Amino acid sequence: MRKRALPIVNFRLDGPDQTQHSASGREGETLLLLVKHGKAGVTAFAFPGGPAFRLSAYIKNLRDMGLDIETLREPHDCGWHGRYVLHSTVTVLSVMEARRDDAA
Repeated sequence: MRKRALPIVNFRLDGPDQTQHSASGREGETLLLLVKHGKAGVTAFAFPGGPAFRLSAYIKNLRDMGLDIETLREPHDCGWHGRYVLHSTVTVLSVMEARRDDAA
C-alpha cells in the first residue's frame, strides 16, 4: 500500500538576510498551508487526510527555522485548540514531491 506523498518545500525567509531553508514532510505541508491560509491561520483540521495530531511540533520546527508564527487559542466545549498564523514573509522557491512507500 502506498502512503500519500509529502512535499519538500524550498523557501526564502524574506527580510534583511534573505535566508533560504528547506522544510520536508509534515513541516513542508504545514508551511504550505500557513502560506495558503494567510491571516485566517491553520488548525490541525485543515490538513488533507485527517488532522495533524503533532501540529504544535511542526510549528516549533518551523519557528526554529526563523519563522514568526503566532498561536491563537480557540475555545470549544472540551477546552481549546490552537490556530496558527504565519506573520513572516515567505517566498516559496520550489515544491517537490517526496514519496513514502510502505516497507510491506
